[in-house]
Amino acid sequence: MNRTNRVNQRERNVREGFTLVEVMIAVLIIGAGVIPVMAMFMQSSRTVEKGGAILEATIAAQNILDRAKSDAFLWSNIPLEISIPDDKFPQFKLPNFFAEKYKASGTLKIELAPGHTVLGTGEIEQNLIQLTVTVNWIEYQSLRTSRLITYQANTNSFDLKTSARF
Repeated sequence: MNRTNRVNQRERNVREGFTLVEVMIAVLIIGAGVIPVMAMFMQSSRTVEKGGAILEATIAAQNILDRAKSDAFLWSNIPLEISIPDDKFPQFKLPNFFAEKYKASGTLKIELAPGHTVLGTGEIEQNLIQLTVTVNWIEYQSLRTSRLITYQANTNSFDLKTSARF
C-alpha cells in the first residue's frame, strides 16, 4: 500500500467515526428527552397508588356499612359510635393489608338522621337512621380520609309516621 492510499484510508476512518463532542451532544439530547418521560412515569405511578388507596378505603367502608345495616344490629344500637378496630365489634374491621400498609383506622357512627323531621309535623324522624363510616390512613406522610354516609329506614315499625293523609 502506498503512502497516498494510507493517508486516504486514515481520512476515511476519521470521517466515518464520531468525535467525543458529537457523542456528548447526542447523550445530552437523549437525556433531555428521557428525564421528563421518567418524571411523568414516577408521577403517574404515585397517582395510581393514591387511586388504589382511595379505592381500598371506599371498599372497606362499604363493607362496614353493609355489615352494620342488619336490622338486628342497627335498631338496637342507636346512638352508637365505634372505633375501628374494636374488640367488642370484631365484625367491623379494615382489611389487614390496608390497615398495616397505611396505618389505617376508622369509625362507624349510628344516629337518628340529623335534620330530618316528619313532614307536616316538625317532629324528629324516629324511623330514619344515618350511618357514617370514616376511614383514615396515612399516605406519603399525609393524613387521608374517606367518608361514606347512608340512610336506613325502619319500614317494619308499628309506629311509622307519615305526613300523607289518606
